[in-house]
Amino acid sequence: MATSRAAEPPSHDRSQSVAHPKVVPRYGAWIANVAIPRISPRCRVQASSQVNQVGATPPDTAQNRSPSRRSERFTSSPLDVRILITNVLPLLVGCMLAHWLPTLGHNPQLHVLWIPGPVLLGWLLFTPRSQWRGCILAACAGTVLSLLLVPLSALPRLLASLGEFAMVAMVAWLLLRWRGERAALEDYRDLTLFLLLACVLLPLCGAWWYALALGGRGPALAPATMREFALTSSVSYLLLVPALVNVARILEAPERRHGWHWQTLGLALLLLGLLVVLWTVDWQDGVVTPLLTLAPIPLLVWALIVFGIAGACLTMVVVAVLGMQLGLEAMGPFGFWTPERNLLTGQAWTLCTGFALLFLGALSEQKLSNRIKLQRAYARLGEVTGRMLVVQEEERTRIARDLHDDVNQSLAAISIRLSTLRNHIPPAERPSVVELQDQLLSVSNDIRAISHELHPSILRFTGLASALDAFCIKRNARGRLRLRCTIEDAPRLNDEQELSLFRIVQEAVNNVDKHARASVADVLVCVRGQNVVLRVDDDGVGILASHLRRTPGLGLISMEERARLLAGTLHVGTSPLGGARIEVRFPLRDAAPRGAAGQ
Repeated sequence: MATSRAAEPPSHDRSQSVAHPKVVPRYGAWIANVAIPRISPRCRVQASSQVNQVGATPPDTAQNRSPSRRSERFTSSPLDVRILITNVLPLLVGCMLAHWLPTLGHNPQLHVLWIPGPVLLGWLLFTPRSQWRGCILAACAGTVLSLLLVPLSALPRLLASLGEFAMVAMVAWLLLRWRGERAALEDYRDLTLFLLLACVLLPLCGAWWYALALGGRGPALAPATMREFALTSSVSYLLLVPALVNVARILEAPERRHGWHWQTLGLALLLLGLLVVLWTVDWQDGVVTPLLTLAPIPLLVWALIVFGIAGACLTMVVVAVLGMQLGLEAMGPFGFWTPERNLLTGQAWTLCTGFALLFLGALSEQKLSNRIKLQRAYARLGEVTGRMLVVQEEERTRIARDLHDDVNQSLAAISIRLSTLRNHIPPAERPSVVELQDQLLSVSNDIRAISHELHPSILRFTGLASALDAFCIKRNARGRLRLRCTIEDAPRLNDEQELSLFRIVQEAVNNVDKHARASVADVLVCVRGQNVVLRVDDDGVGILASHLRRTPGLGLISMEERARLLAGTLHVGTSPLGGARIEVRFPLRDAAPRGAAGQ
């Protein structure tokens, strides 16, 4: 038997591959991972089938897995339309127009902004790093296609911009690496690094690369030309990059658009028009005209307060471009000397004002970010509280069902056994059994009342009016507090809204009964306009406002959360009866009042 077993040819079924788990799978995995990538695709498929025969994976699993692996390896994913619209097309068109706009001026050698590099840097700072390649390729393609719009004499500038894109990518990588998990250009350290890298080092390197692109000879190496290009690039990075980053942040976070309304936008345009009038009027006074450089400061501060850092940056772009363009035409507060000197003066003013505005905006942006984080934390806390209330209602329902179905049924069975026992005992001992049965009945009634208070089934079957009416009747029969319940034009509410209103009434009445020392309490549910109003008034001692601010009780907190779940508000004030008034208002959605009233 041993000899015949040794002479059998080796089989490659699943049992043998399992018998050698350490040799065959490792050998097959080495072939699949190392040897297969070095051969052609056709041989690769054949080798993979041979590896499956050796026993690296079961045959059925390998057959099901191999098509997906080949499709993942030899096919590329389609281009995302959203990325194409948001990243590729804007950068391509923007770079094309950026090379064409400077040629429209009277002096193409003097232009206010150099747009391609700052636009690419701003885009990279708010774009995921996985999409950087598409952004850079789109900017390069737009630069190359701008040859159709720009004369051939501008070809060296195009070559300089292509080299500048590589520097922009390096600066963006350094800024994001330094930033970490913080928002872009929000921290003072990030702003300082941005000013050093993007507004100082990058313009100097760009000016040097621009000189090399022109061949390193002629007027390109003149100090005036190098200074003009470096200052233009520095101003462009200072104005455009923060504007793009903060506008993108506003588009992603709707809570940052608190001041962006049509009225404020119209007022901003009116103030900008007034600034244009002030800067274009010939004052014929050498003292008033230089003071006009201070005119935009109130406008920039107002834009920072109303629109945030994004609005301030956009306003700064408009003001700076307007001032420098008027200076090139010998107008405005910078139009006293030659066009070159006027442009230099406008650039110096823009740099100083932009630096101050960025650092002032960083303080405002940090406060806004902290407020937004606090609001989101409150929202998450409210969601957790709402879920806890839902879980609490489910638990109340379960306990009420257990008390009503299990405990009460057990008490009823005990009462039946006692009735049977009473018939078999001497007449002298029967009063004790009857007394015990009465006690069981009293306990059963108490359990039934607790069950109904935990989960008012009448609310689900008959509605809010009947449930509140039954609640008032039970409370009037229980203690000294006199409840008067009134429902005017009972609204059509869903089960969750009716349950929340009922719980608020329960909590308010319990607070009145425990703390107010009141004798009368009025409960009113009505519709006022488009709102449902719930009021609970009492004639007790009232609630001090200082006490509410210092230590609000759990009851008030619970009522506030239930009012928030109704998308309404809770107000605690003074009642006309002399005590406290608890009022809840929430909007009536997709429902009309019905003419049913219950008292």
